[in-house]
Amino acid sequence: MQQRVFDKVNQTLIKTFICNKLSERSKGQLHYQLWQDNEDLSLGIALSHNESSGGFSSELIKVDEILNTIKVLLQSEKPFHATALKGLFIGKSVNNYSFLGAVLVDQQVIRLLPQTARLLEVMEEYELWSLRLEEIVGKTDVQENLVNKIPAKRGPKPKNQTVETKVEEQVHDEVY
Repeated sequence: MQQRVFDKVNQTLIKTFICNKLSERSKGQLHYQLWQDNEDLSLGIALSHNESSGGFSSELIKVDEILNTIKVLLQSEKPFHATALKGLFIGKSVNNYSFLGAVLVDQQVIRLLPQTARLLEVMEEYELWSLRLEEIVGKTDVQENLVNKIPAKRGPKPKNQTVETKVEEQVHDEVY
């Protein structure tokens, strides 16, 4: 089981994605985010929004941990249910693993098994996923993400300062 990352402290939001859920009968879409650790530059995925009903955990799941799990699933040479991803989460929501399955389908790491409901299989080139994510990080404007950077420590917010002013000051301080 992975070490828990609390509140995405010391992480920078790289990009938010939107994908469909695994079931065609499900309503709404899922939003998920790519985060980068500010120290070791590792990447993580976090679910961020469900457009319809259904709770989930927004904890950060490291990409390396996901790939390790996918590698084990590939070695089994059998189709699997999204429940095989359950061990990646600390949170207990029953939606976590199926929502992560939808994310991984969207990211072309796994796919729905043709002609079979609810079974998944690993895509042949799943290992290229981390390279595609690195490419996204490389194309992302650092200036744009300074606004989304989560500081290692948070102090009290000044009483007479608006959110916009605080963000402008943070961007100014980070750039200069």
